[in-house]
Amino acid sequence: MELVERIGRALRTAGMEDVPTDTSEPLASYGMDSLLMVLSVAALEKEFALRISGHDFSESCFDSLDTLAAWLRRSGAT
Repeated sequence: MELVERIGRALRTAGMEDVPTDTSEPLASYGMDSLLMVLSVAALEKEFALRISGHDFSESCFDSLDTLAAWLRRSGAT
């Protein structure tokens, strides 16, 4: 399964109702806020079998699906 599809699945698991089809669209336009960000980290850890510390991410990682995918690749997601 493609990385972006897996990210979308994790975001929906975390509570995001709609996930953008355009990977450059701002996630904030789809309800991404600080609470959803924290819930998303937990869902992404489970989806990608990663351990993500609070020091490893920032709000800017959650700007769009593109920035989230780039951050996850740097974190070791495949």
